[in-house]
Amino acid sequence: MSDSIQKYQNLLSVFCDQAEKYADEPYLWSKNKKHYQFLSWNDTYLRVKKLANYLKKIGIESDSKVMLISENRPEWQISDLAIMAADGISVPAYTTITSQDYEYLINHSETKVIIVSSKLLYSKVELALNKLKIERDVIIIDDFGPKKNNLITIHKWDDIQREPAEDDIDQISYQAKRKNRKDVACIIYTSGTSGFPKGVMLSHGSILHNCEGAFEILGPELNDIENVLFLSWLPLSHSYEHTLQFYNLYSGNQIYYAESLDKLLQNLSEVRPHLMSAVPRFYESLLQKISLQISKESKLKQKLFNDTIALGRKLYEYEKLSLGSKMYNKILSLLVRKKIGSRFGGRLVGLISGGAALNYDVGISLYSLGIPIYQGYGQTESGPVISVNYPKNNKIDTVGRLLPNTDVKISDESEILVKGENVMNGYFKDPDATKNAFSGEWLKTGDVGVFDKDDYLVITDRMKDIIVNSGGDNISPTKIETMLVMEPGINQAMVYGDGEKYLVAIIVIDTSFVNEMQPSKKIIDEALKRVNHQLSAIEKVKNYIIVDEEFTVENEMMTPSMKIKRYKVLEKYEDALRALYTI
Repeated sequence: MSDSIQKYQNLLSVFCDQAEKYADEPYLWSKNKKHYQFLSWNDTYLRVKKLANYLKKIGIESDSKVMLISENRPEWQISDLAIMAADGISVPAYTTITSQDYEYLINHSETKVIIVSSKLLYSKVELALNKLKIERDVIIIDDFGPKKNNLITIHKWDDIQREPAEDDIDQISYQAKRKNRKDVACIIYTSGTSGFPKGVMLSHGSILHNCEGAFEILGPELNDIENVLFLSWLPLSHSYEHTLQFYNLYSGNQIYYAESLDKLLQNLSEVRPHLMSAVPRFYESLLQKISLQISKESKLKQKLFNDTIALGRKLYEYEKLSLGSKMYNKILSLLVRKKIGSRFGGRLVGLISGGAALNYDVGISLYSLGIPIYQGYGQTESGPVISVNYPKNNKIDTVGRLLPNTDVKISDESEILVKGENVMNGYFKDPDATKNAFSGEWLKTGDVGVFDKDDYLVITDRMKDIIVNSGGDNISPTKIETMLVMEPGINQAMVYGDGEKYLVAIIVIDTSFVNEMQPSKKIIDEALKRVNHQLSAIEKVKNYIIVDEEFTVENEMMTPSMKIKRYKVLEKYEDALRALYTI
C-alpha cells in the first residue's frame, strides 16, 4: 500500500479515530425481542474498555492468547478489540467444531483465557479442559450458571460490564499508540495436510492492508451513501468475515448481525444492506430457491424469468442486443430484476463471494437477474484477500484484479505466488511448515492460475490436498482418511468433496475381514457411523462407493512414499463419486 493511504499503525488506532468521529451514531446492530437495536460507537468503546481492563486484571499480558468462541454478535467484535487492547492475541474458533478440536486448539495455542457465548459451547469447552486437566479462566457471555468445576474460574460478561469505568485507565488508546503494523493481531487456525490445524499469525498490517485496499476499491461506489449497512452472517472465526469486520470499522460502516442462516432472507429484507459477503454454497442455494419458486408460477412468468437470464447473459458476454431486445431487457428489469432485488432490500451495492470457487453458471445467472455479485480470491495466510472483482470491473469467470500493493507471480509450475504486507507472519510454533509455505519472500498458495489479457486472475486448479467445500470451509481429508482406515474392514480410503456441499469417499475393502456373514455394506455403514460421530458437521462423510482394486504404486494410484495420487484416483472414479451427489 502506498504511504499515502497507510494512515494507521494498528487496528486499535482505527477504532479510536472512528469512535471519536462517529460518537453516538449507530455501529453494531443485533436482534432483541424481534427488533434490531444498536450499540453506538461510544457504547462499543466503553464496553471494549471495560473488558480490556478486566482481561488485564485476570492476568492477560503481552501476547497472551485469548480464545473467542461465539456466534456473530456485537460481543464478538467487542471481545476481539478488547483482547488487542489488553495486549493479547485473539484466537477465533468455530462454534461448529468438536470438544476434541477445542482441546487441540486450547493446548496448541497456549490459550490463557476463553470467551464463550452459550451454554452449549461452554459444555464443549469444559469437556476439553477436563481432558487437558488444566486450569483456565472462562468468560461467559450469555446469562447461565455452569456447575462448579475446580479447573474453571467463571467470569460473567454482564458482571464485567456492570463494573464502573476507570477513567484513568484506557488500554485502548495506550495500545493504539504502542502497537505497530508488524505485531500479531490474531491467530486463525486453518486445516493442514497432516490433519492438524495450523495457526496462521496475521499482523495488524496484514488486516489493515486488506482494509485499505478494499476501501480504495469500493470507495467510489459507496461515497454518496450516508450510512453504509453491512449484514454479517458468515462465521467471524473465518478470516474472510473477520477481516471484513475491520473493513467496516475502517470505513465507518454500520454492522448488522444476522440471526441465523434460516432467517437470513428475512434479515436481508429487514436490514436492506448495501454490502454482504457469502460463500458459493449460499448463491447455489439462492438460485435453486428462486428457480423452484418460479417453477410453480404461470408459464408466462417462467418465460420472463428465463428470458431475463438469457438476455442478461448475452449482454454480459458482450454480444450486441438488437433494438427490440434492448427494449425487452428494460421491461424485464422492471418486471423481474426489480422484484428479485426487493427481496434483498433493494439497495445492494455488492454481494461479495469468497472462500471457494464460484460456479460460472450460478454467478452469471444471478448477475443477469440483477444481483450484484463479485467474486474474490485469497486464503487465510494472505490476510485473506489477494484479488477481487468489483463494480465496473467485474469478470465472473475470474477472481478479479489484485488488491492494491499486492504482488503476484506465476511460478514455473504454474503455482500462484503472492507477496505483500497482507501475507502472514508465519505459522504459530511451526517453523518447518512456515519455511515450506514460502519460496523466498513469496507465499506459495497451492493454487494453479494464470492472468488473462486484462490482468484478471483466473484459478485453474489446486495443488493442495485440502478440500474447500462450497461453503468455503477448509477440510483436511488426511485426518478423515486416517480415521477411516483404522476401522475394521476398511483397507484404504480417499475423501472427496472440493466445491461440494458435503463429503463422500472411496472405500477399498479389507477382504480378509469381509465374509458372507458380514456383508461389506453393513461393515462400512457401521464404521462410517463410528467415524462420523467423532467429526464436526462439515467433516462428516455422507456417502461412499466401494471399489475392489487397491491403490498401489504399480497402478500409479500411490506415490513411492505411499501417498495417494488423488488426481490419478479421480481419473478413474470421479464420475462415480459425482454420481453420489445426484442420489
